[in-house]
Amino acid sequence: MLANAPRLLLDSPNYQVAIAETRAQAAFCRGDIQGAIEILAAVRTDTPPLSRWYDLSARVTRAQFLICQERWSEARALIEDTIPLAEAARANPALTSLILFRAEALVGTGAKVSARDLGPDLELAECSPELLATVSVAFGKVLIANQSLNRGAARIARGVRILESTFSHPAQERARLLLQHSSALSTTVGPKSDLDTAVALLDLAGHPHVLGREAFAVLRAAGCADAAALVAATPTGPRVIDTLGWDEREAAAAAEHPEGLDVMPLGRHRDEAWQIVVRPTDDIDRYCTLMAIRKLLATALALDQYRRDEKQRAALWPAEALDGEPDSLWVSEQMAETLSIARRIAATPLSVLVTGETGTGKEVLARAIHRASDRADHPFLPFNCAAVPRDMLESQLFGYRKGSFTGADTSFPGVIRAAAGGTLFLDEIAEVGLDVQPKLLRFLETHEIHPLGEPHPVTVDVRVVAATNANPEQLVADGRLREDLFYRLNVIRLTLPPLRERREEIPALVQHYLRRYSDEQRKGRLTLSDETLEYLLLYAWPGNVRQLANEVRRMTALSEPDATLTPAVLSPEIQASRRTIAASAPAAEPEVRVPLDQPMPKAVELLEQMMVRRALDRANGRVEEASRLLGISRKGLFLKRRRWGLRQAS
Repeated sequence: MLANAPRLLLDSPNYQVAIAETRAQAAFCRGDIQGAIEILAAVRTDTPPLSRWYDLSARVTRAQFLICQERWSEARALIEDTIPLAEAARANPALTSLILFRAEALVGTGAKVSARDLGPDLELAECSPELLATVSVAFGKVLIANQSLNRGAARIARGVRILESTFSHPAQERARLLLQHSSALSTTVGPKSDLDTAVALLDLAGHPHVLGREAFAVLRAAGCADAAALVAATPTGPRVIDTLGWDEREAAAAAEHPEGLDVMPLGRHRDEAWQIVVRPTDDIDRYCTLMAIRKLLATALALDQYRRDEKQRAALWPAEALDGEPDSLWVSEQMAETLSIARRIAATPLSVLVTGETGTGKEVLARAIHRASDRADHPFLPFNCAAVPRDMLESQLFGYRKGSFTGADTSFPGVIRAAAGGTLFLDEIAEVGLDVQPKLLRFLETHEIHPLGEPHPVTVDVRVVAATNANPEQLVADGRLREDLFYRLNVIRLTLPPLRERREEIPALVQHYLRRYSDEQRKGRLTLSDETLEYLLLYAWPGNVRQLANEVRRMTALSEPDATLTPAVLSPEIQASRRTIAASAPAAEPEVRVPLDQPMPKAVELLEQMMVRRALDRANGRVEEASRLLGISRKGLFLKRRRWGLRQAS
């Protein structure tokens, strides 16, 4: 049975299609395009177990072969049949290629092609070099078909250069065929110093080996260098890729000793540092052009590095912002789960009770519930029950009629009626007096309120989200919150943990507020030193996210433009919070701060010792209870105590 496993695997439809596609690519590289098409055509793709990804890949490859053979009608029919499959599979790279191939096929059949036929707007910086070349060639052919001959020829020439710079044999073969069969392409056409060229260099910044060839072509066309060389630095010396005005030996010497020459770095590709070495011309006009190209390359590399940094940050600290609420970032698993529940219950009319410490984002969550509900087009009204004197709370909530009491010179609808059709957020619900709570309970049960001075109740459709920073069960036990009101509010309960319990959100929050406040205060691009971030990560944050935001705002105000923020700009209480705990001293409190600038095994052992000592203290020396608190076996706890010499509770 096991001996037959490889044969069964190779006989599967997926492998058969993959093998056929590989054979077709090999035939294409040999110049046998018709043979490549026949290989793919002979494979059956209607077998039920076939994965749509294998089928889609084979179809895209076959369409490319048909385009290269200029069989426009067949290519167009295949592409039109395949585009719905790519859309259903959400295969965006394949879909982009198909749309561009379709544009080429339309041009080939003589059909009129507009900008809309080139598909959606593309983020080309994320594309592979092959796809960038496909985009350039397709646009070039469409431009030529629309009588923009020079720009079209320049686009196709750029696509050919990109294809020739890749290590993909099919791509290089396609470049050769384009040079052979494109009647509109003149090999003497070079890139122009225009906006198209600038955008191309920005798009190619993530591929130094492609960017280098394109930038070198721009330099050659601009005539702004007496001599230049495109080189890649290797451990054995510079490898010359292309030269202008120097032979290969002179170019290598210039790369090794660039004193007095202009050097334009291009980034690293396959552990090689690519760069262009230039001996500028004496012509001042052309020298200015050279400086413009240099600045454009530097900008492209800086933009690419920014993209990479953002992608790495997103991978390490993936943050989900609530729609329409830029101050909310949800990184931790706890907060993501809370957000998921909030969105699920948003469509229901049920009351929600949000608990959590001050500054954890209770109102932000309430707004998210409102926006995700069918009441989003109606008012969201926040009301802080602690901000109104208790003797005025009833009139503020339920409203009153003119003349109902001394000083009531006009009628007042109250906040409940002001939120009609929408959501009322009652913050600090525990501050509602016991005399008002029965009326609030009746409103929650019947949607009726009885304003002061009104002869009849008034029906109001309002969804209530209440919040408190206290323990509601303790409020009931203390007699500050009626039990029946608690149960009526507590239909759905969402608890927001304090920031110190979701520290993984701190880096994302800091970066978010740093960008926001640096823009507000015009401080340029501020960065944070690793040591400063360490202080922020280790601080307890009693004021939670609100305190963190204010701290970043303060740091931004104290900093110089485009500076790196050091611990010197932190608040004194945060600077004083970081301390090293001696390995021999037990922690005096349940929170341990461990310095990050030490070997990991030492830090882990220190943390384990502190946790074991703390658990033994809490269990009064009972090993069974201590092991349960630690979540390990009795034997595991015994071995740790023996290793550290802990014979009894500390």
